[in-house]
Amino acid sequence: MASIVVAEDDTDIAELLATVLSNEGHSVRTALTGMKALEVIAESRPDLIILDHHMPGLSGLDVAERVRADEATKAIPVIMLSAAAPAAARGLVDVTISKPVRPRHVVDAANELLAARGSGEQAASGGATQLVDVERLLAVSDLLTRPAQAAALDRFAEELCRLTGAPMAAIMLVLNDSVVVAGSHGLPTWVQEAGGVPVEWSPDTIVVAEDVPVLIGDSATSEEYANTPLFAVSGIRSYASVPLNSTEGHVVGTLCVMDDKPGTCTEDTVQVLHSQRAAAVNLLSRAG
Repeated sequence: MASIVVAEDDTDIAELLATVLSNEGHSVRTALTGMKALEVIAESRPDLIILDHHMPGLSGLDVAERVRADEATKAIPVIMLSAAAPAAARGLVDVTISKPVRPRHVVDAANELLAARGSGEQAASGGATQLVDVERLLAVSDLLTRPAQAAALDRFAEELCRLTGAPMAAIMLVLNDSVVVAGSHGLPTWVQEAGGVPVEWSPDTIVVAEDVPVLIGDSATSEEYANTPLFAVSGIRSYASVPLNSTEGHVVGTLCVMDDKPGTCTEDTVQVLHSQRAAAVNLLSRAG
């Protein structure tokens, strides 16, 4: 049996997670705010922490930063729940899980992290392994080798701009070393001419590696991306991206929108992108 702290301001979700984790034999304490979560963590020294990102007062990201800064708690595995994981969370939490929450997904991630901690090993989160997965790369290559309906994909990207209010949008296919533009509207000229960017320049790497959305409200505050060419050269400040899953379940690419103004992309933007994923995959699959 493990000790788990769940920090979630939605009481229904908190109770649901407490129930399913308790049914697995774990001891669960809940907190409705970030500050209360820190108090419970300091008091109980749990084996695992589950944090909602958006909470009153201190956010999940704030709590994670304080947990990692404290010698007594920095080694505790952390799961973050968010409709769109902030890019900064990548270096602070072990696993990010998209909302709406699937309880089984949370339980499986919790058990994997706890098992890894018990054995002294680091749990595999997918990460780089997902990027180089052979079956995934074959699925991406299949889409890339089809004669693409570029005009249709570009129109789709233009419609994304209209729906989200962002001036730039793209349908991206992600290989192990590059992010390829399949369709776009409003992208910087150099990105269009190059046909994409290296994976290390793009937050889409996180989206594909971890199968989660990513939201950057202001790239200037992101230690990971502020100085990469995609942001520094193009002046992009706001970014939202969601994964595109093939019919076989592989994460083949992303839908993303961006703006040179901070704060344009929000969780509402992410939800709009989610609503367009099926149409985008359908368009990619029948391209040709």
